[in-house]
Amino acid sequence: MLIFGPINYPLCPFQVHSSGLIEDHAIEALEVDFANKYLGGGALHRGCVQEEIRFMINPELIAGMLFLPSMADNEAIEIVGAERFSDYTGYASSFRFSGDYVDKRSVDFLGRRKTRIVAIDALCSPRMKQYKLKYLIRETNKAFCGFLDQSKYSQYKRIFKMNSVQLNEGSSLPIKAKGESRTEEVRKSDEKSWRLEDCENYIGIATGNWGCGAFGGDPEVKTIIQWLAASQALRPFISYYTFGLEALQSLAQVTQWIILQKWNVGDLWDILIEYSSQKLRGEADVGFFAWLLPSLPK
Repeated sequence: MLIFGPINYPLCPFQVHSSGLIEDHAIEALEVDFANKYLGGGALHRGCVQEEIRFMINPELIAGMLFLPSMADNEAIEIVGAERFSDYTGYASSFRFSGDYVDKRSVDFLGRRKTRIVAIDALCSPRMKQYKLKYLIRETNKAFCGFLDQSKYSQYKRIFKMNSVQLNEGSSLPIKAKGESRTEEVRKSDEKSWRLEDCENYIGIATGNWGCGAFGGDPEVKTIIQWLAASQALRPFISYYTFGLEALQSLAQVTQWIILQKWNVGDLWDILIEYSSQKLRGEADVGFFAWLLPSLPK
């Protein structure tokens, strides 16, 4: 799987939803499964959080648990066409079946429901190590693997070859700092053609607090990581469901401010690295949002 280094594309539009669910997203999108490295996690045992709930309401997903091995750090799993059969209420111990669900999503030319689910596994209980460069790269590359449109894989390889970057299919390349040399005309041409493709398909990312909750990740950092990955994968938008998480109550304000700065992927990556470095040195005692915008209400 191709692993990316910033090519400095613009950040994609970011939509914040303080209520609602990923699976109810109105526009066709790649819906993120906050996965265990073993697909399905505890779906056939006692697990009942985001991934397991998705496997209960779209039970065809369970078949994947029989055939798919654990994911490596540079792997993701995409499943297309799983039909939803159930409604529900609650989460974890409060989860309850609440009736039948009639899936009205349209079908593609193969007769599959236009439901696209991507499973990506985050670091589990990362604590302070999540701020180390090695693990920031791991999480960003993991999200990028899930968000990348495979039809564009060869185009990504061509971009890297033009910059004399040797890709090793079996290894993860570290994210490079901004300032890579490249042919500007080719970059603009590829960006334009890919954006046109995405406008036609308009398949963005529907996600939420990936790697947080039971996995214990920093929700502010994980949000930025997913935005970077979605933008680099040239997705036309990211729709983020906060599930009412208090730590993300200022998310819309922060993302709007970042967009106004006209930062690109490389700019935001560098800023995230600087914050994380200060966090590790004990120089930042607030979350990323408050560090970036000290004027945010406490």
